[in-house]
Amino acid sequence: MDYVQAAIIGILRGITEWLPVNSSGQVMFAAMNAFGITPEEAHSYTILIQMGALLALFYRFRYDFGKILMNLLTLRWGEEESFLFYSTLFTAVVGLPLYRAFGGFSDSSTPEIINGLIGAALIATGLMMRAPLERVERGIRSRKEDVTVVDAIIAGVAQGASFIPGISRSGMTIGALLFLGVDRRKAVRMSFLMAIFAITGALFIEGESVAQPVPLSLTAVLSSFAVSLLMMEVILRLAEKLDFSRFCMLFGAVALIAAVMGVLL
Repeated sequence: MDYVQAAIIGILRGITEWLPVNSSGQVMFAAMNAFGITPEEAHSYTILIQMGALLALFYRFRYDFGKILMNLLTLRWGEEESFLFYSTLFTAVVGLPLYRAFGGFSDSSTPEIINGLIGAALIATGLMMRAPLERVERGIRSRKEDVTVVDAIIAGVAQGASFIPGISRSGMTIGALLFLGVDRRKAVRMSFLMAIFAITGALFIEGESVAQPVPLSLTAVLSSFAVSLLMMEVILRLAEKLDFSRFCMLFGAVALIAAVMGVLL
């Protein structure tokens, strides 16, 4: 892999990390099909460039996160502190067993299997998100501004489920909160904040499996960081207008078509 390809992968991760389209799956899909690298190397890069997304999160929410962390440490918990504590706890409870169960899946699977799984999971995520949006649009369910401990537990379980290969973390968490009636902009913000702990945990668990040249790694991470900052601002500003479910189903269909073509050809 050269510097241009590393930068492209970082840019792709920076774009898809904040859309409910399974960013890891999209990066692996592009790397394997466009650049011809192995599933093992593609998986290694998806882990590596999470660092760029994490740094972007810390920078974008530096004041919010600093305040939240201080309140957590001093036990002065408000709405967001309670939400992040319980959602992170249940992410670990659900996600760690799933990680152990599916660990090494991408390393032992063919590109066609991975593409097919990614596609099916994205379409399922899109359908899950479509139902709560339609209920809000029809007035069957009203939106709520605050999140509860129950909301945090359900969102944490949804985030833990994203440890299954092909499942979108942001799609699951945003979809779960929308299903619970949380305001769309609030759901996006809480999903972003949850990602800080989720990505940190993923890097801690899988960081040792990354083995890429330092210059290429920096190129990928820095491009992911820059694009992530831009994308977060865009998503937060357009949260009330975007239909995230359509993103999931569109990218899912593309991945399924690629999987079928890979088998036939």
